[in-house]
Amino acid sequence: MTVQAVVILLIKGLISGVIVGAVTASIRSWVDRFFLVILLVNVVGLPIHQAITVNLVVLSVAALLLSLEQTDVLTSVREDWPLIIISSGVGGLLGRLLGIALPDIYLLALLGIYAILVGLRLLFVKPVPEREIPAHPAWLAPVAFIGGVLTGLLSAGAKPFTVPVYNWALGHHPKRAYALGALGVVTAAWAAIITQIAVGQFFTPFELSLGAYEFIAISLTALFVRRYWTPKLNRIVSLLVAPILIVVGIRFLMVLR
Repeated sequence: MTVQAVVILLIKGLISGVIVGAVTASIRSWVDRFFLVILLVNVVGLPIHQAITVNLVVLSVAALLLSLEQTDVLTSVREDWPLIIISSGVGGLLGRLLGIALPDIYLLALLGIYAILVGLRLLFVKPVPEREIPAHPAWLAPVAFIGGVLTGLLSAGAKPFTVPVYNWALGHHPKRAYALGALGVVTAAWAAIITQIAVGQFFTPFELSLGAYEFIAISLTALFVRRYWTPKLNRIVSLLVAPILIVVGIRFLMVLR
């Protein structure tokens, strides 16, 4: 790779990282950074498989640091750890195996569907209500499993969906629902990474370096933006991002034509 190509890559990567950091900090979707997969494909120009792998590096480190930063939050759901860890871990493993096996065209289509659903979620799902009438703990398992599959498949943490389901459908308080979702992402992300290495799909120096670069760019931007966070900013950015995600998702789905 020439010096010029490296400089262009770094500039495009920086732009992508800044956008993702600003968006995730504004809408407080700290770990579900699938936005980066979209930008790595559309802006940086990576193949979808490589974009998912790079984002999996970013996701796994971000999830781990978030869990270390919020140990008290995760400790609050300690009694549910076995269900969440086993279910999301198995989901992450199966999702990564499926992601490795699927051709690019199907991964782009699935990413498109996910982007559309996140866009609709941002537009129409209201903030989760503060209540605590939890359903039977067994219901946590299928939610964690599906979230784990999505994490392994698309390196998408699925928290825009798992957190509302834990809250709206299963009756958990928002803080508890967030903790359950975060624990699921941490487990599934690392299960996916271990699975990929175990099947011989090793992370290349390029993927690790780009993942570290994006993680730094996203984190620094997010730290800056969250100093000025307000509910109004959350709403404005959500309304701006949602239609973009829907349009991008439809564009990805058109690859099936």
